[in-house]
Amino acid sequence: MKKITLLLLTLFITNFNNAQNTVLDSLVQKNGFPFQVDKNISFQGKGWDVLLNEIKQSNSVLLGEIHFTNEIPYFTNAIINEVKFDNYFLEVDPYSVDLIETKIKSLSTEQLNSFVKEYYTNFSFLEYEPEFALFKNLVKRGTKIYGVEQMSVSADQMIISNLKETSKNKKAIAIYDQMIHNSKLAASKEGLEKYYMLSEDCLQKLDLLLQLKLSDKERKQIEAFKLSREIYTKRSHPLRIQLMKNILLTQMPDWNNKKNLFKFGANHMPKGETILTKTDLYDIGSLISNIEEANFRKSLHIMVVGKGEDENDNSSFKSFLNLVKDEQWYCFDLRPLKKSILQNKLKTDDIYLSRVIKGYDYLIYIPKVTKSKDISIE
Repeated sequence: MKKITLLLLTLFITNFNNAQNTVLDSLVQKNGFPFQVDKNISFQGKGWDVLLNEIKQSNSVLLGEIHFTNEIPYFTNAIINEVKFDNYFLEVDPYSVDLIETKIKSLSTEQLNSFVKEYYTNFSFLEYEPEFALFKNLVKRGTKIYGVEQMSVSADQMIISNLKETSKNKKAIAIYDQMIHNSKLAASKEGLEKYYMLSEDCLQKLDLLLQLKLSDKERKQIEAFKLSREIYTKRSHPLRIQLMKNILLTQMPDWNNKKNLFKFGANHMPKGETILTKTDLYDIGSLISNIEEANFRKSLHIMVVGKGEDENDNSSFKSFLNLVKDEQWYCFDLRPLKKSILQNKLKTDDIYLSRVIKGYDYLIYIPKVTKSKDISIE
């Protein structure tokens, strides 16, 4: 009797799961629209038309990406070629962003190439050729650019060198000199020891600097440097998210009533819980969603993924992959799927997929992604 009961239960579960997969497949098929790459950094097709229409109606547009591809910067450039944004937000610290933007605006081509050649490994995500080209395009268009992130563990030499150039305090300048020297020595080491920011010497020097008479701008930057170090040494992702939210809220008077484009890792952009399934954090996507809602406006959350990045992730998107063909990109409207989940018509045990569906309005699937290369300066 027990064997029969177990067999019936197994059959029920199997049939239920198959039925749910059928529901999911059907919803994906009804709400998936193809589009393809067009000349002049653009796209054509129903999926592109649907997406552009939504982007134009939304005050803040949030792109949740997989990093280090050539295709996603192309996609972003295509969007800004069609829609004018007042502000652009990226996952690089505000001090590096301001410094790099200033150099692009003020230096000759030859001088800029020299600066990039010396410091591009300090640029965080802007170290990659398509990301740097996108950044320069935004600067050229006059878009206001905001950096929202801790300082990169590799950015210390560029940031400290700039502090040395702009400081008015002779004691501080001498400390910056020592820090640059020690950072260059550390860079020749292996493992984590090559990152000067993580060293005790760096912490001691930062504390010494904070005891000196500095300008408000300089002091704020040193404090941000110290907090970034703490995030790395404690490996505190929640503290990192707190910092990112704090940066956005501090700057909010400048961007709140304008058209905004955010481009961050996909973990950061859902309107609900993060898609990092082992945590229950609400990231900056949730913050922006709440701010826009409180102002009776709309935020649009778009996740951009593709074949060739992480084969482990593709299993969650099996129903979507079944529709993707040849070289066509696909735009999937996730809102009907979310509605079905909330109405208990669609159930999934895949927590990752569930958070994606609940947190994003659209999923853009790229047929093939390629890894981007570092900036190459001859």
